Amino acid sequence: MNSASLDIIEVIDLENDATKEVHTVVTTTTTTTKRTVHVHNSTHDMRNVSNTSTLSSIICVVAGTGILAIAHALSRSGWIGLLFLILSASMSQFTGIILIKCLYTENRRLKDYADIGFAAFGRPGQFIGSLFSLLMLFLTPTIYVILASENISDILSQYGFIWLDRRACIWIIAVVVGVPFILVRNMKDVSFLSTFASMATVCLLLVVCVVSMSDFSEKTHAVHHDVAITRNIPIAFSTFSFSYCGHVIYPHLEASMKTPQRWSKVLLVATCVISIMYFTMGLVCYLVFGSHVESPIYKSLPIGSSQNVAMVVITIHVLLVIPFYLYVFTTRIESWLRIDEDEESKDEEEEKHQRKLMRIILRLGQVVACGVIAMFIPFFSDFMNLVGTICSDTLTFILPSIFWMKLNWSRRKGKYYYLEFIACFAVATVGVFCATFGTMDAVKALIHDYATKVT
Repeated sequence: MNSASLDIIEVIDLENDATKEVHTVVTTTTTTTKRTVHVHNSTHDMRNVSNTSTLSSIICVVAGTGILAIAHALSRSGWIGLLFLILSASMSQFTGIILIKCLYTENRRLKDYADIGFAAFGRPGQFIGSLFSLLMLFLTPTIYVILASENISDILSQYGFIWLDRRACIWIIAVVVGVPFILVRNMKDVSFLSTFASMATVCLLLVVCVVSMSDFSEKTHAVHHDVAITRNIPIAFSTFSFSYCGHVIYPHLEASMKTPQRWSKVLLVATCVISIMYFTMGLVCYLVFGSHVESPIYKSLPIGSSQNVAMVVITIHVLLVIPFYLYVFTTRIESWLRIDEDEESKDEEEEKHQRKLMRIILRLGQVVACGVIAMFIPFFSDFMNLVGTICSDTLTFILPSIFWMKLNWSRRKGKYYYLEFIACFAVATVGVFCATFGTMDAVKALIHDYATKVT
């Protein structure tokens, strides 16, 4: 053995159901120097989800409630809104790709918006990324609870269960969603729900379009349509952006894929499928109902079995989607509190039970918080617009573009770098414009709701 040097290589594998980490430490010792190099690679969820399941999950997370408001958004913007719908789809596809690219700009895979924000702008970027993503992850399930409680209450009242009002239904939903949510361990546990949720969305599309077209053939009076209503385009665009906002879930879906290199292709197929559904629903329903179309769209259907079927289908969908958002939200909080699965694997048996109990209490608290907020904000459409303008525009268009420009500014290389930079700047500008004016319109609408409607 050479007395001048000694190579020691130690490899430690740490693997559990939720994470896989590989730490390689290489230490080289000589007569005059000692050098240590750490290489770290981690993935929060094990890569065990197929492309088909990922495709179904994207459609499940993105398409559900968005399809309910597309026609109403068109009634506010006019037919020109179809162009902005296509624009929103294109921008969403672009930012969905660059968001995942941002995860791999460091020497390890980053986890989420907070990590990307820290890599780009330090602590301020981390704070902004965490703030908007957590708001989105928490408020979206709240919107779904509002919608589902309204639907269940309306259906039950038709059969004489008047005492089961909207507020009582909120807590029924909390129990139905909360019990299985407590048992979720990783993304694969909730991915199997996506197929059923996607099927529910397709059923809703078929029911609404068939009933609407049959109603259109019986109409005897003209329906008013507008080509363009310029002043309402920002808030309509915010509805479109909310309808394409799954970006806060994308890093976790990509992290669980068996073949993450195919992410862009899977996302493209999902965006095309969702866009076809949106375009069909918007075109048919705005054509049939015109300026009187409502949100959710099934309120425009004739009262009776067809409307009830649509309400049941979308209620099933939102109940299946809620665990996606709550799971990602709770993993963030559990990680901060050091009560997640990673920490549990290092504990003694008694401490493991304590951490499990803390996780159960935390998850129950999240479900209860969603229910409490849903009780005080019963206006589905306008609340969705507000969340869309504040969170969706920011997470879908603004932050991915700004983060990508900052992380790649020093590189400035590649055949299409400058085109991507220009595209990012344009997308961020459009996002800021629509978020600013859309937020003002959404706040005015909510104030008007509270001033004129009885909760």
